[in-house]
Amino acid sequence: MNYYQAYRRPNDPAPALVRQGFYWRLLILGPVGFLFSRSWIAFGLTASLNMLILRLGGPDGGLLTILVNLGLALFGAEIFGWEARLNGGIPEGIWLGRTEEDARLRFGDKMQVSS
Repeated sequence: MNYYQAYRRPNDPAPALVRQGFYWRLLILGPVGFLFSRSWIAFGLTASLNMLILRLGGPDGGLLTILVNLGLALFGAEIFGWEARLNGGIPEGIWLGRTEEDARLRFGDKMQVSS
């Protein structure tokens, strides 16, 4: 089972779900991994950070960017959640599901029962 944090805008019926856990694509691709989720703010900030580290890091710049990518992979869920909150999302709890669609169905069932 996977854990998903739901973020919903006030007038949006479907929530944005952020999977909690380790993000392999951020470890391998670095900031480019944010583009697959259309996280433009996170991409811009982390790409700028990586370029700054490569430019000013000297001979250890490559190793430092790998460490930054490891940090991004470990804390990717928090970064995605931060961007969802910046875009107006309100946290709606954590939902379990094998896939994102299962978690979305559970969220929909809970919202339908509480209405």
